[in-house]
Amino acid sequence: MFCSKCGTQLNEGSVFCSRCGAKVGLIVEQLAADVSPKSRLATTLLAFPWLVVGLFGAHRFYTGKIGTAVIMLVMGVLAAICYFGGLFAPLVVGGDESALGPVVVGGVLYFAVWVWALIDFIIAVTGNFKDSQGKIIKKW
Repeated sequence: MFCSKCGTQLNEGSVFCSRCGAKVGLIVEQLAADVSPKSRLATTLLAFPWLVVGLFGAHRFYTGKIGTAVIMLVMGVLAAICYFGGLFAPLVVGGDESALGPVVVGGVLYFAVWVWALIDFIIAVTGNFKDSQGKIIKKW
């Protein structure tokens, strides 16, 4: 174990750094206070973009980031409605099959929310995802 202030190697069970005098226990307590009680495994699995829940912001709801979770949910639902509605509308209504505007819009929304979920997944796997209170989710 090393001192976080000066980098000196500490003996096991040291309470103070022998070089700079920093209290080792206080540093550990501060680090523990900055770690979220949320599960990193749950956050990672919920953010996985190949699972449907990652595209609807389930990981953001879990970590308490409700505002961005709702935005992600709305984008995911709109993507599904536009894409599948645009694909099946000509079959149901009997309209023009060349009107692929909703399919393109749905595809773009789907791609955007998929990339967002992938980035969140990578951040969660590396242990740098934060909850709504700004605490890092480190505990598996």
